[in-house]
Amino acid sequence: MPGFRQKVAGFIRQLSNPPDNRPCDKQQSKSNECFIQRYLNGQDNGRDEPKIVHGRTPQQLPPKTIGTLSKPVLSAMTGPNGGLTTVNKKRRHLSISDPDVRFIDTTDEDSPPGSRDANSNTSTVNCNLVPLQKCESTPNAVELVRCGSGDACEESVIIAGVSDWESPTSNAYGRSVSLYEKHPVTGVPAGEPIADCFAVVSRKNSAILCLADGVNWGAKASLAAKAAVHGCVDYLNQALFGAHAVASTTEAFVALLRSFHAAHNLILEENGMLTTLTAVLVLPLVAPQRYIACACNVGDSLAYVYSHKHGVREITQGSHDVHRMRDMRDALGALGPVDGTNPELANLTCAMTEVEPGDIVFITSDGVSDNLDPVVGKFTGLSGVEAEQRHRLGLLRTEDLLRNGVSGHGPPCHSAKGLVDLMLDFVTRLTSAKRRLLEDEELYRSGGQTQQRAKRKQMCGKLAAVPGKLDHASVVAYTVHGSIAQEQQHA
Repeated sequence: MPGFRQKVAGFIRQLSNPPDNRPCDKQQSKSNECFIQRYLNGQDNGRDEPKIVHGRTPQQLPPKTIGTLSKPVLSAMTGPNGGLTTVNKKRRHLSISDPDVRFIDTTDEDSPPGSRDANSNTSTVNCNLVPLQKCESTPNAVELVRCGSGDACEESVIIAGVSDWESPTSNAYGRSVSLYEKHPVTGVPAGEPIADCFAVVSRKNSAILCLADGVNWGAKASLAAKAAVHGCVDYLNQALFGAHAVASTTEAFVALLRSFHAAHNLILEENGMLTTLTAVLVLPLVAPQRYIACACNVGDSLAYVYSHKHGVREITQGSHDVHRMRDMRDALGALGPVDGTNPELANLTCAMTEVEPGDIVFITSDGVSDNLDPVVGKFTGLSGVEAEQRHRLGLLRTEDLLRNGVSGHGPPCHSAKGLVDLMLDFVTRLTSAKRRLLEDEELYRSGGQTQQRAKRKQMCGKLAAVPGKLDHASVVAYTVHGSIAQEQQHA
């Protein structure tokens, strides 16, 4: 039986591509060969790229010393529709030193064997993180800012550690869209409201990126995502940029795990449902011009690095088995009341990789990552792709998109905003045929309900034949040390 490479070589000229995918062209120069042909030729095998290490606990990862963190916020953005700023802030701030507070990264020695709770999937961590201030919080923290001698003071509302959540830049940016169809008669989009939420906070030499994807549809799924992002970012801003800074990546991962506990607690307080959550800290190392991306995730919202030198690599690949075919309907894990008041932490993973100035770190919801899958996107023309090959081709597809654009003629992506806009434009184009099929008025107007159901059932075969997956799609991105990267690009 022919192998994968033989089958692809036989069908390479007959690739079934959507308008924004292109087959290999023999007339292209070697440097512009399409990513599938490069993969078949072995050009992308064994590339020398920075290593990704992952584990279940901070102790399973090699510690690295973190440099001095700059504290002033340069830019911040959250969304969609207000993002984390729309959830209730009337809650008690958690303190690391509280004896009655149990975190995701600690275990209860008195718990009976086999019990499942928010701490059951990780082991005890003993890091001397400085406790946060414990206080009864008002709906919003208020900071007084003087406008000058004799002038009245202005009130600046602090939400999740940031006073201005509407200050995006080209180097710190995020956006969400819905890929679902609109009802052709009423014009109402399916799947409203968008159940994703993102946030990015950038400082002079660091950044916090966070993205949550509410499980299923509805207001409570959207609420869970917003609460998760709020709880996570609020905790990280206090733990990392408060009175005492973390000194190592081990302490940074402890803060990440505890921010997930804060996220889960806020979901319960807000009566939200289930959500994935992925957070990435981009931090400076003590060596000049060296940075580390520390990621923590539960569920299937994935984090990546795009390097102009090394291509695209997935930081969160340890949270799912790339050697096994994954059911894309299974998020693999979630915060929120999965089992009573407990989350599902089956794939909770910590991971880190070194990044360089100019690299773009980004997180996507599965509405983006799944549409870059070779089978979902139907850009190989084959269904017999093995799991590991499928994962690798997805990364190469993403890299090809970022290097060559939707048209295939460039220019390459150089900013976080450019990456976000490009990826969302791609998945919107890819899924357009599915939306057109579902927005056919004949499915809704002619005949009775029985006939309408029969027509929609017949539509299933047509939908399966066209590329893409309809979902909510979100991307949040950050250009590592953006100010220096920009100077280098324009030099």
